[in-house]
Amino acid sequence: MIGKNIATKIESNKNYSKSNVKQLTTMAPKDNELVSVEDVVYRIFNKNRIESNGTVRLRRDLVLGEEGSTLTVVLWDKSCELVDTLLVQRGDRVLISNLKVRTLNESIELINTTGTYISRVMPSEVDVKTDFSSLNGNERNIDILGRILSVGPIRYFKDLDGKQNGISECTISDGAVEGRVTLWKSSSSYANEMHPGSYVKIEFCSIKLLEGKLDITANDHARILLGQGLTPKTNRRNIKK
Repeated sequence: MIGKNIATKIESNKNYSKSNVKQLTTMAPKDNELVSVEDVVYRIFNKNRIESNGTVRLRRDLVLGEEGSTLTVVLWDKSCELVDTLLVQRGDRVLISNLKVRTLNESIELINTTGTYISRVMPSEVDVKTDFSSLNGNERNIDILGRILSVGPIRYFKDLDGKQNGISECTISDGAVEGRVTLWKSSSSYANEMHPGSYVKIEFCSIKLLEGKLDITANDHARILLGQGLTPKTNRRNIKK
C-alpha cells in the first residue's frame, strides 16, 4: 500500500502530465514539483559550456509556447544534447516529461531531472528557406538550411566585458546559390563540428546582401543544428501522433 501523501503526489503529476504552457502557468505548481509539458517549440538556443569549480557542463534554454505566453525549459548535459540528437526544431510540438519546477520572481521555469525525456509529437510547419534565390537580403529571424561547402577556423577575441568569444565563417549552398555565414559567439563553437558536404540548419538568423551576395549572420540569438538526417527532403519528417 502507499500512503495518502504519495498517492496525492502521483495524482498531482497525472494532472500535469500533458499540460500545455498556458495550463501549467495557470496551475502555478510549487517549487521542485515534477511536471510534464506538451507544447510547440517557440525557440531553441545554442548549447553553452558552463565551467564551475573545474567542472564543465552543457546548458541549453528551450522556450515553449507562443508569443505572449511562453515558458523556459533549462536543459543540462545529456538532455541538452538530446535536443540536437532528436533534431528538435522550432515549431515542433514536443512532450517533455519529468521536469522540475523552479520559481523565479513570481514566475516559473522548468529544469530537467535524471528522468527527463523529450519526444517529438508533431513536426514543424515553420517555413525553412532552402531556395536561396527567394531571399531578398532583408530577412530577420528566419530559418535557413543548406549544404556546407567550406568552414573556417574559430578566431577568439575578448568583448567589451573582457569575456572571451569566438568568430568563424562558413559557406553554404542550396545547390545553385551560395551564401557566406558569419558565426558569432555561441554559434561559432559549432564550426568544429561542421564538415563540408553535410547540411546545417540555422534558426533565427538574419540575412543581408553585400555586393549582391548573401551574407548570413548567426549569433547568440540564433541556433545551429547539425545532423546526418538533416536534409531539405527530410527536414519535415512524418511523425506519428
